[in-house]
Amino acid sequence: MDEHLIEFSEALRTVAKALRLAAEGKASAQAEAAEWKCRYELERTRNMQMEHKARILERFSAEPNSDIDCGRVKNLDNQLMQQNEPHDHSEEVCMKHGICSHEVLRDRESDLNSNVDCNRMMKKASFKLSWWCKGENSDQHKHDIVSFEKGNITTAERSSKQISLKWESDPQTVLILTKPNSVSVRILCAQMVRWLKEKKKLNIYVEPRVRVELLTESSDYDYIQTWQDDGEILLLHTKVDLVITLGGDGTVLWAASMFKGPVPPIVPFSLGSLGFMTPFHSEHFKECLDSVLRGPINITLRHRLLCRVVRDAAKNEYETEEPILVLNEVTIDRGISSYLTNLECYCDNSFVTCVQGDGLILSTTSGSTAYSLAAGGSMVHPQVPGILFTPICPHSLSFRPLILPEHVTVRIMVPFNSRSPAWASFDGKDRKQLAAGDALLCSMAPWPVPTACQVDSTNDFLRSIHDGLHWNLRKTQSFDGPRDL
Repeated sequence: MDEHLIEFSEALRTVAKALRLAAEGKASAQAEAAEWKCRYELERTRNMQMEHKARILERFSAEPNSDIDCGRVKNLDNQLMQQNEPHDHSEEVCMKHGICSHEVLRDRESDLNSNVDCNRMMKKASFKLSWWCKGENSDQHKHDIVSFEKGNITTAERSSKQISLKWESDPQTVLILTKPNSVSVRILCAQMVRWLKEKKKLNIYVEPRVRVELLTESSDYDYIQTWQDDGEILLLHTKVDLVITLGGDGTVLWAASMFKGPVPPIVPFSLGSLGFMTPFHSEHFKECLDSVLRGPINITLRHRLLCRVVRDAAKNEYETEEPILVLNEVTIDRGISSYLTNLECYCDNSFVTCVQGDGLILSTTSGSTAYSLAAGGSMVHPQVPGILFTPICPHSLSFRPLILPEHVTVRIMVPFNSRSPAWASFDGKDRKQLAAGDALLCSMAPWPVPTACQVDSTNDFLRSIHDGLHWNLRKTQSFDGPRDL
């Protein structure tokens, strides 16, 4: 015990030292950033003054047989500097597409003589960077900021940073979704409903099936609300402040599928077999919910795919069937056919490959630990924006999985020389047949699914693959073997 206490105290000292160094590094970085910002503003102002002086000198030097009036030049210079108008319209257009492009600083001489030719002055080339968008009305957005400092390109903090949710007003309404056919889930649901109503004074929505079960148990649950048809489900996001799921990852998928647009924050409790998206334990639901309702809480924004089927008879790619949102993956396979699936794959307008095998998986990063993992795909942190391109049993030794950027549109088409149709399933349901000439379009949806974290998104993800998959679990090498001298 003494040895363990000594090791534990040393570990605490190490952690304290690391935290202190991190805090010092953060403070130093903030101070350096403020200093560079100040330098940038001063340099930019100086360069603007130099540029205006150069324009004035150039204007007077272009006039034949005229001498430069220094007083007049100074007056015009002051008038130009007082205007201080914003950048030109081209930069505003770049801003409209989601990119902040700054003019590159120019290095000039510190002083100008009247006898120096302004056209021969040395300066750095000016340039702008902008993200390519598909037309004026494109829904593709980029949240990273590209900044310029003396011609060097740097990237600011990225959108995948840990996100914290803080309530500006107290939540009033919660929706509870449960795994069906489970006695333990039914008992927990009844306890949670009673506690939320009596202690937190919240309005509670449940599924019609759950309301019938609770009213059968006791008529005291008559305050519980539900919906009557699908039209009311479409309006749930306007009424519900928080969603609570009692089950496994499948219950989280079911909760996400109910919202065709914006999704309220979800608090997932683990009552299933594997829980990659369910970090909370039901034994401590009161403490967990009390912390969530009080806030702030860390959340993981889980990206979804927007899938559209375009039939061969369609006049254009905008004439599609009703779009489907998936949180895990869309799978295109050969169904009951004994023939290889033949699929032509495109990324935007670029040909990717032709899949010949059992099928193809297009997965989100949240779904990287599901079917894509079983097919040989990589495990990816759920807040990394991207689309996983994973073949299913390809008849090729060189077909490796890909991870595509989040802004692309993937197009999967069944060619006319295919021996059989293909079948598409969306998060394991809503199966659709794809005949020859049909295509499936997949892009990143603008409405992510926010799930609450027990600690933070990285800690929850690593703990889930350790506990759920026993990732890289092996016996530790013995320390009493041969050693390097």
